[in-house]
Amino acid sequence: MQSKIEHIPDSNAFSDYCVLLVEDDEIMRLSLEDRLNLEQIPVRAVSNTAHARQALEEGDIDLVVTDIRLSDGTGIDLFSDITLHFPGVPVILMTAYGDVSDAVTLVKAGALDYLTKPFDINDLIDKIEHHLSCRADRRLTLNHSDAEDSFKPGSGFLGKSSAMRKIERLVARLGESDSSVLLTGESGVGKEVVATLIHHNSLRSHGPMIKVNCAALSSSLIESELFGHEKGAFTGASQQRIGRFEQAQGGTIFLDEIAEVSPDIQIKLLRILQEREFERVGGTETITLDARVIAATQVALAESIKRNEFRSDLYWRLNVIHIEIPPLRERREDIVYLARLFVSEFVNKSGNKIKGLSKEVELQLQSMPFPGNVRELKNIIERAVTLCDAPWIGTNDLHTLDNESSNNSTTTLRQSIDEAECKAINRALAENESKISQAADALGISRKNLWEKMKRHGIER
Repeated sequence: MQSKIEHIPDSNAFSDYCVLLVEDDEIMRLSLEDRLNLEQIPVRAVSNTAHARQALEEGDIDLVVTDIRLSDGTGIDLFSDITLHFPGVPVILMTAYGDVSDAVTLVKAGALDYLTKPFDINDLIDKIEHHLSCRADRRLTLNHSDAEDSFKPGSGFLGKSSAMRKIERLVARLGESDSSVLLTGESGVGKEVVATLIHHNSLRSHGPMIKVNCAALSSSLIESELFGHEKGAFTGASQQRIGRFEQAQGGTIFLDEIAEVSPDIQIKLLRILQEREFERVGGTETITLDARVIAATQVALAESIKRNEFRSDLYWRLNVIHIEIPPLRERREDIVYLARLFVSEFVNKSGNKIKGLSKEVELQLQSMPFPGNVRELKNIIERAVTLCDAPWIGTNDLHTLDNESSNNSTTTLRQSIDEAECKAINRALAENESKISQAADALGISRKNLWEKMKRHGIER
């Protein structure tokens, strides 16, 4: 059957967002839910605080609209939970006239806004759309130099998947801590982005962030590069040099590819982390370290320790807080979301008239393995925007890319099965105009099974 799906993506500006509606009055809840659906604003409607907390735990919530009086608690309690456990998720309150003072108190404590019942539903829609539009503007700064200033933990800055939102919430909790952080994950997943957000969300945000790629430094230079040296410390040391640790004083030092440092440098790093002090090469002055240390690696350090390539004591000093960033193929709901952001970014930079990604391209992107992760996706979109000469980026624009590394990369059996399943589902949806029942019949599975598989692969209708 030929695909009848349109070559134009969903034009709804808020399709990447989700509003959590918490209202125990069934008539009110259904009425508001229907109106939000009519406005093409994705909504998840629940009747109590318990279900609201469950929805928040699952992630993908951009805004909470809640009544103050609920059957199993209050909107006040829910707001407190959100502030503590889901910072960055804004709240709009709906309240009866007698509870206005409570609503005003919560707005002063950080709630976004409130409406007094009975209210004009158009007022609520206007508030929701205004807030989501502001949120969209902030997200477009994802890769701009001022990105960290617009970061709101838990807001979906890193992605819409629950895994990335949990990382955002952890970043928020690290704000008042100076603990060392170890970031792990494959190349291209965004370890440096997360490290930068940790710094800019910390008490050290006004200090410098010094980034060091340990793999790019030769063994003969790394000691001087990290710790500095005094004049005459070695041949060629014609003047004093301030090292990266000293440059990071008052701020953060990010040691990328930490697994690549030699055993003798590992010993010196261990001393810095234990004693919080160091000396320049050839110097006698002891310098007290006043910087947070964030390290990152794509190497399994546990295996390196077994092979005596990495010190276990240094590992535990670095690994006070561990953040594992999953590969893009394990959070497929982020693929189209990030691709749209990258399109907006590159269109804004180039000034061309591209409107966005075609539906076929979005389906194709969702089925790709992305061994290069977010870095690969960004490169694909940048090149597609550059080469596209039509209003919508089509599959031919992706075909101009060199995907040889993707096609020839070694994958596990599980990955191969997942990729084949994802492609089959996308094909069935395209051939059946995104109708779930018909696509499920074509695949020989139940509608429920298809919904579950779509959710696991991050496939949207």
